[in-house]
Amino acid sequence: MNKVVRYALAVLVTSLCVTLTVPTRAEQQPTAGALAAAKELVDIIGLSRGSEGLIGEVVYGTASTFLSTDPRLAGDIGEIYDILIKEYFPRSAELTNEIIKLFATRLTEKELKDVLAFYKSPLGVKFKKESEAIQGETMERAKVWAQKFREEVAARFREELKKRGHNL
Repeated sequence: MNKVVRYALAVLVTSLCVTLTVPTRAEQQPTAGALAAAKELVDIIGLSRGSEGLIGEVVYGTASTFLSTDPRLAGDIGEIYDILIKEYFPRSAELTNEIIKLFATRLTEKELKDVLAFYKSPLGVKFKKESEAIQGETMERAKVWAQKFREEVAARFREELKKRGHNL
């Protein structure tokens, strides 16, 4: 599974876990145990890998923006890209730490340990594996559906334009 799909899955799982918690609590100081459990959960779910991909996407996107302004800068931009990737890659831990804190403040230590117990159980292992496969299939099905939907919308636009005297 590519990094973008893993990142999307990670965001989806994070959103789901946060959404399913008890009503929003005031920001609490997480215990050391909650932080440790949250870190383990983030690792099991794979959210830390998404941070690394995000660093690359941001540096690449920025390099592409500069390159589009003046293609003659390609050599320099390539060199700068290599420098910045090495420089910024370690910062992926910053986002991972924020995600860990988010889990540790939104879920109690016991809740985190319960979720960990699930992910470590045979069903949890299967769920994680199948979720990754389902996410990949979902992306493919969404592409096919979106293409069909685009065609339907385009046909409706043509139909409505034709009613207004425009032949396209």
